[in-house]
Amino acid sequence: MVTNRNYGRSYINRGFIKFAQILGTFVTTLILVFTIYFFASSSYLGSSDSELIITSSLIIGIEIYFLWKSLYSAYVIISYLNSATDEEIIANRYILAVLSVGVGGIITPFILTSLPNIETESSLNPRAFLAKHLGFTMLIGFALFLVSFVSIALTSSGGYISFENLIATDTSYGLIGFLAITISIVGFLIGTLGYGLFARKNSSQLMKEKNLQGYMMQVIGVIFTLIATVELIVLIIMSIIRLIMVVFNSIRYMNRYEGFLKVFAIMFAFSRIGFEIWYVTWIVSMYSKIISGLWAKDQVIKINNFEKVDDIRREEQNAATR
Repeated sequence: MVTNRNYGRSYINRGFIKFAQILGTFVTTLILVFTIYFFASSSYLGSSDSELIITSSLIIGIEIYFLWKSLYSAYVIISYLNSATDEEIIANRYILAVLSVGVGGIITPFILTSLPNIETESSLNPRAFLAKHLGFTMLIGFALFLVSFVSIALTSSGGYISFENLIATDTSYGLIGFLAITISIVGFLIGTLGYGLFARKNSSQLMKEKNLQGYMMQVIGVIFTLIATVELIVLIIMSIIRLIMVVFNSIRYMNRYEGFLKVFAIMFAFSRIGFEIWYVTWIVSMYSKIISGLWAKDQVIKINNFEKVDDIRREEQNAATR
């Protein structure tokens, strides 16, 4: 029997998490609007350079994909926050963080992974959850990408780039177009398969059955877990590269000054490096925990018991009865 420890009041800042999701979606929208405005000039989509047109169309298509992903991820996370108890959110926080991390979020996964801990296990099956929601994201997202990329590329060229030219691998821009369309079709098919298999409410139980459907669902679940893992690993690598760049930039910054000003330059440089080391350590630790949970043998993420939530609530109850 699950004990509800909410006592009519939530100790999780759900409002701030929702705000972070909405803010991330708003920023993604602004980036897309500015990108379209920038590439709409005669120097890019209006130029006669086929490779430049294809590259610009590709970037816009990718940003449309991530805008959809941001919108859907925000919907899933906010819907869960509205219906789940504190204990359920804490238990499933690493699984929820995967969706937010996937759109490059920092605030939401920080809040989720900083929540106080209780002795609990996740009630969501990570592989079933990811296959369903990442599958739907890819199904719609790659369809939007394909339509936007092809339509923008063909219409912006004024007709001198045909669909045959767009997928002709004997030219550099044709190779880009061929790879983009091929990847989007493969992604669409994987997304359709994932969502089609895991959209049912009893997908976690069906996944455990010893039959063809169960084995297929396990394979698809592993594929989506692998996709999420690769994305997290890429973000870890990017944070490490960022740290290296900050170190080199800080060294150059220190060498620009002499005399008394050099003391302040050194202090600023070491402060910046120290902050970056803390940031990268936090990122690596947070994403590593998520990856570990996703690949748990029993597919259950376990949270150790620090009992901070219960301690606070017991203190309030005791104070109220005095």
